[in-house]
Amino acid sequence: MKMKSVTITLLAIAIVGIATLTPTHAAPPPGFNLYARTDRPTYAPGDTGTLFITVRNQGTNAFTIKNITVTYPWKFFITDHWDGNFTTVLSTAQALAGGQTYNTQYTFTVPTDGRASNNIFGGTITIGIGTAEPSPGGAIPTGSASIQYSLATYQPLSLATSVLPIVEIVLLGIAVVMLALVFMGIGKLSKK
Repeated sequence: MKMKSVTITLLAIAIVGIATLTPTHAAPPPGFNLYARTDRPTYAPGDTGTLFITVRNQGTNAFTIKNITVTYPWKFFITDHWDGNFTTVLSTAQALAGGQTYNTQYTFTVPTDGRASNNIFGGTITIGIGTAEPSPGGAIPTGSASIQYSLATYQPLSLATSVLPIVEIVLLGIAVVMLALVFMGIGKLSKK
């Protein structure tokens, strides 16, 4: 009896081990291609941009787009909600036959609170497409677009930026006063 339970236990452990080694990602529907880009090459904090998304069916089987999920690299939980990601449920599902495309665009604003500067080289916008047809393995077809941001710059306070302009203004004031005194003195000399 004990030998039977040991065999069953070893068999269960082997099945669980094989299941964990099997990749859980799956391919999108056949012929599914997702293209995405931003309208500019780089953004500064506070800039507004546009994300362009194109879904193309290059296969022979039709599939239907139900929703689109966009996750920006500055996604962050703020107080009581996630900011930097959204899901748009299409009011009418878009059926794509072979060779057809679906185009859409979304505007975004790069946050000014420092979330966009986590990586000075930019980040990746992740796009997930929900389809009505089950994908092989149940995975959501995804794609991505790169986004680059420039960091905010500032001029640190130094001698050249704070004292030098003040000294220049004082010297110009002194020169104007001296020129006025010379002009008044020349006027008195010519009257004699």
